[in-house]
Parts: sequence; C-alpha cells; structure tokens
Amino acid sequence: MTVAPPFPNAPPPPDVALEDPRRATACALVVVTPAAPPVPADRAGADPRPPDPPRVSLLGSRDVRRMTPRQMVDLSLELYAAGVLDWEDYALLAFQPELHPDYDSTIGALTGEPAAPDLPRDFVAHWRWRLDFERRHTSDDPDRLRRTARILKVLCRIDRSADFRG
Repeated sequence: MTVAPPFPNAPPPPDVALEDPRRATACALVVVTPAAPPVPADRAGADPRPPDPPRVSLLGSRDVRRMTPRQMVDLSLELYAAGVLDWEDYALLAFQPELHPDYDSTIGALTGEPAAPDLPRDFVAHWRWRLDFERRHTSDDPDRLRRTARILKVLCRIDRSADFRG
C-alpha cells in the first residue's frame, strides 16, 4: 500500500534541496525590494526620501540613569528593532550578566555580590566607565571601542530627551 505525502506541494526539506540542485532552485529565496512611494506633484523636484524620523523619541520616555537590567534588555531590543542599533551593538547592550541563573555561583561568587536584576542602575555612567576602560586597556578588537562609544552616544541622547520631556 502506497501512502501519499501529507503535503504533496510542499518544498523539500533543506537537506534534500541541497543534495539535488534541480530541486534547490525551487526553494531559493527571492529578495523583494519595496517600491518607492509616489511623490506628490508639489515635491516633484525635491528629494523623494522623507527626512529621517527621530527614532529615539519613538521609544517613549526612558530614564537610562535609573533603569534595571531587565528594562535595559527590553530597551536594547526596541532600539535594535527601530534601527538605532545594529546587531553587534544590540548584543553588547542587551547582555546583562545578572539575568543569568548561575550569576550568584559564578560572577557573584567572585565579586561577593549577589545578582540584583531589579535594582535600578545608571547605565550612562556604566557605559562611560566601559568606554574609559576600553581606552585605557586597548584590546585586540578596535571595533569594540567604536561600538562602546556608539552605545554611550545613544544612551546619552535618550538621557537628554528624557530631560527635555520632564
């Protein structure tokens, strides 16, 4: 007795597609570029691109000087999703060691301080300290210094915008 596959038109699994080049073309991804929005008649000669939005202001009022590590993880994801941070910057900012379940038995055991992921911190001061540390102790990765400076710049912008909002 022959049993028909449950989904006869489904693409083959990835390992099958790689084995047979004829079938791999059926599974290839196609990059689609969105069409440009129509340009109003009064802006026909002007730059068709709209001005960049103030992305940081879209995130609402955040106090990065009194934020918990849990809140920083959420903020860093929002900054990444808004295009303010690239993936590597996001990875640096979102990494909060105190959220790891083994913090107390590893880093906490070495420092003598238990994890406090719900205790507010001054992340502007923390990233200033990290930038100063990176400058004093040059690492093998010069890109890390640039990324640390860029993260500090974003946090300072958020801090200033929070000052202006009250």
